[in-house]
Amino acid sequence: MSTSGNTATPAALARLGDSLGQLYGVERAEALVRELAPAAEGARARLKPGRAAVDARPAVIAVYPDHVLSGDLAPLAALRRFLLEEVGGVGPALLHVLPPYVSDGDDGFAVVDHQAVHPRLGGWEDLERLSEVGGGLMLDLVMNHVSTSHPAFRDVLRGEGRPGDFHLFSEPRDIEWGTRVRTSSILQRFGTGTRAVWAWCTYGRAQVDLNHGSPDVFRSMAETLLRLVEAGARVVRLDAIPHVWKRVPGGPHQPEAKLLVRALRAVADLVDPSVRLLAETDHRTGERCYLGEALAQHDNHLAVPLLVFAAALAGEGGPLVDWVNASAADPHGRDGYAFLQTHDGVHLRPMDPPLDASTLRRVLERMERAGVRVSHADVGGEPRPYELNSSLHRIFSTEAGLDVERYLAAHALLFALPATPCLYFPTLFGLPDAVGVEPSNPRAANRHRYTEGALRALVRQPVHARILKSMLGLIRLRDRTPALREDHGCEARMPAPGVLHLARSHGRQPLHVLVNFGAEPVSVPVPPQEWKDLLGGRQGRGDVLLAPSEALWLVEAGSGDLT
Repeated sequence: MSTSGNTATPAALARLGDSLGQLYGVERAEALVRELAPAAEGARARLKPGRAAVDARPAVIAVYPDHVLSGDLAPLAALRRFLLEEVGGVGPALLHVLPPYVSDGDDGFAVVDHQAVHPRLGGWEDLERLSEVGGGLMLDLVMNHVSTSHPAFRDVLRGEGRPGDFHLFSEPRDIEWGTRVRTSSILQRFGTGTRAVWAWCTYGRAQVDLNHGSPDVFRSMAETLLRLVEAGARVVRLDAIPHVWKRVPGGPHQPEAKLLVRALRAVADLVDPSVRLLAETDHRTGERCYLGEALAQHDNHLAVPLLVFAAALAGEGGPLVDWVNASAADPHGRDGYAFLQTHDGVHLRPMDPPLDASTLRRVLERMERAGVRVSHADVGGEPRPYELNSSLHRIFSTEAGLDVERYLAAHALLFALPATPCLYFPTLFGLPDAVGVEPSNPRAANRHRYTEGALRALVRQPVHARILKSMLGLIRLRDRTPALREDHGCEARMPAPGVLHLARSHGRQPLHVLVNFGAEPVSVPVPPQEWKDLLGGRQGRGDVLLAPSEALWLVEAGSGDLT
């Protein structure tokens, strides 16, 4: 991408001014634009030449900046070395490096300084070099909250700052605020005597919410966005975006949150219009207000994990078939990111579960029998199942150990869905839970950090090496398969109990994805009379005999190269 002659600049400046004017008034908006325009121009001038746009929606691998620990390198540099030497790079996949900022909790999300990489992790240059191991970087803009150790908040507690300039305060009262991952009160008291304040703490007492009604907060977020793009971000994830604007009575998804996304989209356009924004929200009716022209390009398909687990582990594939067909018919359906697990665990959508009550109960009971931790959240004053806090290794394990075939079949299905597939670093290898996790921090079960030597030894074990090889194969094969890489139709059905068939249309090379989650072999008719399997190289004529836990990606034999 050229770093000069950005034709989007006038339109972006106009959109930025319009959005900020609606948020803060014309006078303050004009002042912000005057400050941010030269900052964006400077960031654009510092971009490395040759940045390519992310057009094909490559797969994503999420990783903590200190997932790999070494005695001779900073964690970011150790991660790069491990991925290059042990994994051989991650192909076209984007590497989603979770927050590397200076922070003092919540594994990087309790930010103390948005403008600096934590010294114990490395520096901005180490982050930039990580883009060499794959198709680029995804980075987080942590928007809703900061650590209570943030300098601006400490100033308020010392009586040296004005409440409301940077953080959100309130008089003590009962506030209902939709679904929250924490069961603690949303208002927390800090300080004593005349300096006591009640601060909004959506994500618990250790993190205080920012006041996005303050232009100073937007300036800080915009400057951070510019720094992330400079560091090589091709996609920027807007963390906790539904909660950033507060109105009481009310709840998440206030109209001003959409205006904030629109303004940040304009800031990104000033420096590099090819940068994409991912709104951390669920892709469903009522929550799609962040997608569209001049807004975010992506959001999340939070229904997918439970739907896949219901099909793979409980034999209930009907809900997944319904979801695939509805998503394929949705103009923004393919804009969502789909995953089986994130760094937080597996979200259960307590307000709107994608499964009926009896099916959900059967799936959760099976999980609990396997030792999977189920966390709860406050939903209208009532605790409901909110997350599964265990590794996919445990979720797909039986008394005999990890069911590798079913684990891989579920991922072959994930990569064929009409969405962008995302993997969490431990699932790339099928790594197990951490041991000795305190009940007070269930998410730690899936956030174990590894010494580089121990991790190298672990991923060379046959089962983990096999899983890695399969995952890398899926990443590269999806990128080379036109029916998956481009925007084309998708139709799902169940030709037999326990069997899923996804037909991904493409004029030159349609793809038929078959997965047998049943316990018995099944013969399935497929349209191509002569077919070949892209996953394993198998070829045949007529009906396909599917073994239990087998997944096939079928194209017509002799249909030519993939690309």
